[in-house]
Amino acid sequence: MKTLKFLIILLWILFSKSYDAYCTYLHTPDLSKEANPLVSVLGLNWFWLLIVIGSLTIYTCYTLYLISFKPIKLYPLEKGYSFSNFIGYMYLGKKSSWLGIFYRFPKDIKRFHYFFGNLFVRYLVFAGIISTVMWILINNSEFYKDIHNAFFIYGILISGVSIIMYQYYKTNYKKYQSQSIL
Repeated sequence: MKTLKFLIILLWILFSKSYDAYCTYLHTPDLSKEANPLVSVLGLNWFWLLIVIGSLTIYTCYTLYLISFKPIKLYPLEKGYSFSNFIGYMYLGKKSSWLGIFYRFPKDIKRFHYFFGNLFVRYLVFAGIISTVMWILINNSEFYKDIHNAFFIYGILISGVSIIMYQYYKTNYKKYQSQSIL
């Protein structure tokens, strides 16, 4: 079952990222209409865009493998951590406020891979759903073409990622609170 879940998620990530790149190329071969900040803000061309997106996708697939087949516990051993301190501990491996994830780096690179891997996998699955639905609508619906805009799509993505992140932390915090310490 673990292998099947891994393969389904892996294939979805690879399919949805490939489909997004393919449709983007068909829609804007010169990237003049591309809203991705890597292109619209940083000015990346196709080569560098694919290198960056491909590298992040490969890294996420690697972390999917780790969390699927070589899981580690990111929870503190002692009880009584606040929600904020729990998030900080999951990332840093020591008691810290959740704000530490924005300006600190864990001493253990393995912890970094597992922490971000758990989140990035969820983000790419969600973003893949949004981009696939978006491209299907762009390619098959005159109505959607008229209302489609980057602000709308990025609003959905940012809102969804925020909800995913909060739910991930909340679910793990509840598991931490219910676990018995040996």
